[in-house]
Amino acid sequence: MTLKNGDFILLDYTESVGGVPILTTDEQLAKDKGIFDEEASYGPRIIILGAGQVVAGLEEELLGKEVGFSGTVQVPPEKAHGVTDPANVQTVMANRFKQEKPLPGMRVSLDGKMGVVSRIIGRRITVDFNHPLAGQDVTFDYKIQGQIEDREEKLKGMIKAFARLELQARIIDDAAEIQTPWELSYYQEWVMIRRGLADMILRTLELKEVRFVETHTGQRVTSQLISPPSKSEPDLAAAEGPGQQ
Repeated sequence: MTLKNGDFILLDYTESVGGVPILTTDEQLAKDKGIFDEEASYGPRIIILGAGQVVAGLEEELLGKEVGFSGTVQVPPEKAHGVTDPANVQTVMANRFKQEKPLPGMRVSLDGKMGVVSRIIGRRITVDFNHPLAGQDVTFDYKIQGQIEDREEKLKGMIKAFARLELQARIIDDAAEIQTPWELSYYQEWVMIRRGLADMILRTLELKEVRFVETHTGQRVTSQLISPPSKSEPDLAAAEGPGQQ
């Protein structure tokens, strides 16, 4: 069965620029190439086709393939991390940085956007908000390791993919129930992630409601929250139901 938008797959891949790996799901390769991250989770990644979790060029490459397929694809900038846009390079005064002294090459956040300090002249700081790989071709070596069919596994996969958390979750009748540690209320991002995640669960799994059940265990939780899935993703909104995956 060929893959289509809305399918949940397990994908191993290595992303390279100019023949040099910069990101991989292979732990040993990451160690061998000096790109190992102790905080990263290695192994096949859960990908929901059509959700924009990987660059457009790789996602297009995966559509129509079958489980077990492996290949290599070179993706141009416009379907990878974007072209370099001069409008995304801004010069600001040094007093915009309240808590740290900016240095060339430093990653900084301004007005909710992440960028890199590219130049400092006096008190004028130039920040490049383009993606670090903007304007570059990237190559992906990949293998489709499997496909997820079970709805509860899909539910857990969405939570892991979009919140980077492994939470207890189950489907009861037409509702998803997700156990959330109370400490998550400390994270401002969680409010938006929770809303976006609930919307995606309802659309993708054809459920009637999502319940977030706050739990108190006395154990501290750490989190690497990321941006919530968009509510206007046309591919997932039109994705076929779970019985047709």
